[in-house]
Amino acid sequence: MPVRLPSNEQILYVANILANKLLFRQKVVDAPKTILVVKWDEIGDMATCTHVFASLKLSYPDSELTVLCKPFVKNLVINDPHIDKVLTDGSEYHRVYNLVVELRGTWKTLFKAIRYKAKYRVSRAETRLKHKGRQLHEIHTNMEIVRPLLLEGVTGSMPVLYYNEKDAARVSEFLENNHIGRFALIHAGARRKLRQWNLDRFALAAQYLHEKYGLEIIFVGSGEDKKDIESINSYLDFKTFDFSSGFSLSEFGSLCSRASFYLGNESGPMHIASAFKVPMIGLFGPGVPNVFYPLSEKSVVLHHVLSCNPCDQIHCVHPENPCISRIMAGDVFEKIDEILHK
Repeated sequence: MPVRLPSNEQILYVANILANKLLFRQKVVDAPKTILVVKWDEIGDMATCTHVFASLKLSYPDSELTVLCKPFVKNLVINDPHIDKVLTDGSEYHRVYNLVVELRGTWKTLFKAIRYKAKYRVSRAETRLKHKGRQLHEIHTNMEIVRPLLLEGVTGSMPVLYYNEKDAARVSEFLENNHIGRFALIHAGARRKLRQWNLDRFALAAQYLHEKYGLEIIFVGSGEDKKDIESINSYLDFKTFDFSSGFSLSEFGSLCSRASFYLGNESGPMHIASAFKVPMIGLFGPGVPNVFYPLSEKSVVLHHVLSCNPCDQIHCVHPENPCISRIMAGDVFEKIDEILHK
């Protein structure tokens, strides 16, 4: 039997735990003047952690809070009133921060925390180790990472996202120019094929939302989703609208704030819509149960969890009928009725 070597992420977790025990404090004694939160991750992951920024700022209102994130994620948090500065390149991390919070870091950010001698530091590694075999929902994981740092009485809340007046004006222009009233958002894309629901079933759901509830259909996502949107439209006999390219993440947030409903696969757009409390159905395939489910009040998840779950999301042992395809259009209709009749 071949020996299974630890992954790079697992080795990094061990390095983080050792470094934090030997070099940094995890309990804040004096209020830090500067805080760096590292979240080198994807769009959906960022959308599940913004309550951390609010909690840190509430605990240390006079501290300068900086966030280090991937460039394409910046626009998602640039309007957050709790953040003083956003960095998008590891080379910009070239100074001392009194407190470093690694929600998702790299080897380079670990070495820089050591090099610049942060006084306090916490990381994702300790929380994941503590709950090994029972992974928390990502929203709760992010909160637990920083809980030892927070002042008494600061308990955290759900993630919130922000947009500005220009974002709202551009969305209003889009809706007015297209004479769109009440509308539903549909995101048919997915990072991996095994996470993508059948396009013909998306078409059936779009038809149902339009005919039964009088909702206009706006497709969202990125430019990579254009072909899928065209395919879905080929099944439909009414006009739909496209918000999948040429718009920023914060503009998408503004659009979500005005939506009546959202339907989509497990993805970043789903988490953004959830942060804006859009009534929604999240469609899940090979993902780990519960960890990335939307938690907003009017959210419903459809997920056939098979014995092979979780998998690598690339190689399927049921290629003729993968788990995401076991969600029937009728299942979605039923949940639409439950949500929109409330």
